[in-house]
Amino acid sequence: MPWEQSPEMRQAAVIVDVARDLARSMPPPRGAPYFCLDSDAAYDLQVLDALYAQGIFRKYEFALDIGSGLGGRARWLAARSGCRIVGVEPHPPAVAAAAMLNHRARMDDQVTFQVGRPECVPVRARLFTHVWLVDPAPEAAVSDVLAEAFRVLRHGGHFAVQCPMPPADIQEAILATLGRVGFVDIEASSVTGPEPPHACRVARARLSAAAHGRLGRTMHDERPAIASPSHPLQRLQIFARRFT
Repeated sequence: MPWEQSPEMRQAAVIVDVARDLARSMPPPRGAPYFCLDSDAAYDLQVLDALYAQGIFRKYEFALDIGSGLGGRARWLAARSGCRIVGVEPHPPAVAAAAMLNHRARMDDQVTFQVGRPECVPVRARLFTHVWLVDPAPEAAVSDVLAEAFRVLRHGGHFAVQCPMPPADIQEAILATLGRVGFVDIEASSVTGPEPPHACRVARARLSAAAHGRLGRTMHDERPAIASPSHPLQRLQIFARRFT
């Protein structure tokens, strides 16, 4: 199937139409030209403010978003931080759809996308100043992904993880793995993501209605992350740094 006819590209086309129509009556949230319809997050993306708060962002900062999907999170983080971002996603149709949405949002100069597995990012070592791993897919080999994040970070670079709150033993295992990989200054905290802004909730309802009418199905379900959360909106955030 050509990517132009893929479910991801058709979904992206519906997102564009819904966002354009809704923007006639209300402005989109800052950094979310598609009212967050291009993100699987079921929470207000402002909980991600802590990710770019780690480090001093300038225009020459270069960040990697692992598992970027349709690119909504990368665009949001780029608008908030001002840095350049590369999104890596293993599914080529999703990358094509993300690129289309990116072009329509006029963010090609700041955000790009490419095909790549989280445990084998197709870039050279020590390229990025920041790496973000948010709500990773459950099939991801966590230890391999963390090692890959370490490989592509520059000296002094910052790494941020966010996932649904796992049980204590899994959390301890993640922290221990970060230390074995070579990360330092490892910190973990719990955050509760509030519901998305009203405009995003309205957009989500319109998208669901449009999807039923045009595509005859609902949008993709939200991908689960490392472990099932103890509360739908409770998240674990981990920050670390590459010193060597």
